[in-house]
Amino acid sequence: MQNRFTRGFVVFVAFSTGFAWAAPSAQDAGSVSDAVRAAPVLPSAPDAAAPVPPVAERPRSVLLLGDSLIATGFGDYLLARLEAHPEIRASRRARSSTGLARPDFFDWMEVGEEEVKRHQPDVVVVILGGNDGQSLLERSGGKPVHWGKPGWEDAYRRRIDSFASVIAAPGRKIVWLELPATGLKRFEQKLSLIRGLQREVISSRADARYVDTRGYFTDAHGKALLQARVEGFRKPMKLRMSDGVHFTIAGGRYFASKVYPEVLGALGLLRG
Repeated sequence: MQNRFTRGFVVFVAFSTGFAWAAPSAQDAGSVSDAVRAAPVLPSAPDAAAPVPPVAERPRSVLLLGDSLIATGFGDYLLARLEAHPEIRASRRARSSTGLARPDFFDWMEVGEEEVKRHQPDVVVVILGGNDGQSLLERSGGKPVHWGKPGWEDAYRRRIDSFASVIAAPGRKIVWLELPATGLKRFEQKLSLIRGLQREVISSRADARYVDTRGYFTDAHGKALLQARVEGFRKPMKLRMSDGVHFTIAGGRYFASKVYPEVLGALGLLRG
């Protein structure tokens, strides 16, 4: 399992017309050791009177799939939170700089199929697409479908549905997370199209739920949310790095705290 407090954020490297995600500076990230002291390990240790059963004996399984958001802070915190639940086995497969556009670089169809066969999850959590605003290629080569040209939207719809079908199984649920709002106008133009197509395809499936994350990262006026209250911190914390894209340590924890109940709901574990 990856270190729960990531020392650096490996990020998307855009292809073609994609957005270049540069590694955040130490100044932007702040001191990891300071953040760790400010925010205790998530979640708290279970009560000694109720020991957590071994992972192999837990009845429900969750698989996290995605790009650098799953590979780094957000994914670390969500995985930790799920693993601490006495009824959940959690696993993760992530690869930065990937999406559905370039199977010649990294084939999520193949990897997704391998991972669900290996882990047999009850719920699959997916976040992909931040690097898909480019030409669509096939693993075997052939003529690309260029971004912005007729046919791109239909081709991307088919790709989303094919991936969802590959990771699906009877009784299994897919929780597809909307790409978080960034506040970057040009990049948002691409993400807006990608989000819309993902929402359309995933919402049409009976086995999947599309989770709208806009409310997590925008204020009452629809502008990018810069700070928020985060469990474990004494004051509102900055959620993003100065580039407006990458999560701070607090931001990753904040996002995980929002997604965790969605996963419990998909598992039928929400009570109240």
